[in-house]
Amino acid sequence: MPQLDFSTFFSQAFWLVVSFLLMWLIMARLIIPRITEMPERRQRKIDDYLEAADKFKRSAEDALEKYEQALARANALAAETTQKAYAELENKIAEKERENNLRLEEMLAANERKIEENRRQVMEQMEKAAAGIALRMAEKLNLENIVSAEDMLPPDEGSQKNE
Repeated sequence: MPQLDFSTFFSQAFWLVVSFLLMWLIMARLIIPRITEMPERRQRKIDDYLEAADKFKRSAEDALEKYEQALARANALAAETTQKAYAELENKIAEKERENNLRLEEMLAANERKIEENRRQVMEQMEKAAAGIALRMAEKLNLENIVSAEDMLPPDEGSQKNE
């Protein structure tokens, strides 16, 4: 076996030390720093994600606050608009009621005038009919010389015929 040959032992030991040192340098300078840097990179990445999440949370809270303010303003505006519309509607209803009341009063007055005119006409017709009946009764009872047709007429018509 060549590894147990003492003549090549020194050269084998030399190359063993050289390759060990070379591997040690490679490990110490390249591989180990990368391995030790990996958790730091992960921690930095986690911290960046946490910071971004915190910023997003704050922006979401700001957006929620702005939304709530806008909603409150919209509710206040809607309430004000509704109140104005309700007041306008009440005013229009009151105005229509006044107009209808005036119209009804005018119609009532006109109907009362018509009723009074009809009552007066009916009374005149009844008086004429009563006078006619009384005159016929006087004729049948031979009271013509006591009662005249002018006596049977209502006072306004009798005064008009005398004139």
